[in-house]
Amino acid sequence: MILLNKIFIFIFGTLIGSFLNVLIYRIPRRISIIKPNSFCPNCHRPIRWYENIPILSFIMLRGRCAGCRKRISIHYPLVELITGLLLFYSYLHYQLSIQFFFYSFFFCSLIVISGIDFSHQVIPDFISIPGIVLGILLQILTKNFLSGIIGLGFGGGLILLIRVFGGYVYKKEVMGLGDVFLTAMIGAFIGFPLIIPAIFIASLVGALFGLLYIKATHQTRDVPIPFGPFLGVGGILALLFRSQILSLLFCIGHP
Repeated sequence: MILLNKIFIFIFGTLIGSFLNVLIYRIPRRISIIKPNSFCPNCHRPIRWYENIPILSFIMLRGRCAGCRKRISIHYPLVELITGLLLFYSYLHYQLSIQFFFYSFFFCSLIVISGIDFSHQVIPDFISIPGIVLGILLQILTKNFLSGIIGLGFGGGLILLIRVFGGYVYKKEVMGLGDVFLTAMIGAFIGFPLIIPAIFIASLVGALFGLLYIKATHQTRDVPIPFGPFLGVGGILALLFRSQILSLLFCIGHP
């Protein structure tokens, strides 16, 4: 029974991931998330139910639309797989507790925000701002209110400072307000001091990606690279490796 529950949670997570793909595609294009039914973004042919099975359909169709035979982006099965694995992680650690549902929302929000920001360089504040409230509510329910408030203030405040001073130095916007709200949401959910390594991981991964991208595409250093996806990676990894990170921070603080 326990094994069946774990399998069910993973499959359920991939189904949620399929819906997240819908949100990532439709929200920035202002298309209803209810109608029409799923369709190929290339030929707009409606997708049949058996062509829309998470992960499996991509494999069976060999990564191509059954109608126009255009390639299906690999990000679709990746989002489904990652969502399934993250919800599986939440279930392993929290069972069906209130933390499971809050952290599942946290993971799903970061996936949607990262997908939209990566493709369109815009962060939907109507996800991150309510996420701040839910993050603080979680901290209240788990009696970690102070950690959540400090994490919110430190995360959002640091990115806001970078936005203000970076704009003053470089005479252009270096961080959007969306990044401020997103970091505040991450800080509210994972608390302090975890928000510190989360931002560090985001900066490190973002810098490495930026260097590789510029070298591979021969772009200039002025090419805009969205920071939201890397903040999402930092927030997720900080939560996944919470125990190890806190142990390391404790050892550093107490030689």
